Amino acid sequence: MDTVKARKQGNAIMVTLSSKLAVKEGQEFFYYKDNEGIISLIPKVDDYFANAKLGQFTDSDDHLATDFTPRGNELDD
Repeated sequence: MDTVKARKQGNAIMVTLSSKLAVKEGQEFFYYKDNEGIISLIPKVDDYFANAKLGQFTDSDDHLATDFTPRGNELDD
């Protein structure tokens, strides 16, 4: 297992990622730190569904998702 060492740069603590992780310069991440101190980096995607094909994210037996036609007032109180 590879290790990295945190270092101070200005007022921030920096961790350098190895190039073998193929992280591109300027790539953005969401970060999360859990109760045990595990830090996770989640790549930020501008629009996850931008290139999705019709029906790609629904199950064929999910009639609510496949047969639903919005009327425009579903959120009205």
